Amino acid sequence: MASDISVIITAHHEGRLAHPTIRSVFRAVGYANESGIEAEIIVVMDRPDEKTQEYFSTYRNSEIRINSVDFGDPGLSRNYGVHLSLGKYVAFLDADDLFGKNWLKAAYHEAEINRDFCVYHPEYVICFERENLLARYKGSDDEEFYLGNLIENNCWIAAFLSQRSLVAKNPFAPTPSGSGFGYEDWHWYCEIIAKGITIKTVPDSCMFYRRKLQGSRLSEDNYDCVVIRPSELFEPSTFSSLLKKEEVGRGAESLK
Repeated sequence: MASDISVIITAHHEGRLAHPTIRSVFRAVGYANESGIEAEIIVVMDRPDEKTQEYFSTYRNSEIRINSVDFGDPGLSRNYGVHLSLGKYVAFLDADDLFGKNWLKAAYHEAEINRDFCVYHPEYVICFERENLLARYKGSDDEEFYLGNLIENNCWIAAFLSQRSLVAKNPFAPTPSGSGFGYEDWHWYCEIIAKGITIKTVPDSCMFYRRKLQGSRLSEDNYDCVVIRPSELFEPSTFSSLLKKEEVGRGAESLK
């Protein structure tokens, strides 16, 4: 049956680390349910190890939809989850991170009020394990956001909520191991901005992001010195046009 939100959890070698993740999803879904927001949960296990398969096998007879794939690629796993989803919106989460309690409810209400095709990101991200820090994120429409930062940095994490149709029309590009390409979420955000789609932060919402001590795809990408795929954003005509719009916007703000 169709739902308001499809929560798509991607897993591979998390094992028991997935348990607090699932508990956080149950809590966020339950909190959203209190406001009449219906959510389904989809797990996409990509080349999972034995411990991860064993953990998720406990949910085989539950309402969680468990699927196994052989992509070896986080972006393609997310695309597959979108393909399976029935929600108006999709919300992504890696199987070792955690939702804040109000994230789904707050993001859904923000999207319903706005009604434009946008990408919604938590305002705060709490990092833990390898390093502990609290980061406040800015949307691409924030007057303090600088488009040029995307040349060197990924300005958002891969946990976001957006219209299912938007993500289906704009899938993640493949970044298989050994290709020299990585940071699929960084590339995806660049492509989205190039198409004129806004990334908005949801006020007073948060996510918990695990920076693993070892074994993360991010660490592997950093070690291999991969780069993001070529993006339309950095085509000279596109990038210069968007920079001009940014400058004009800041000029208008300064006159207020």
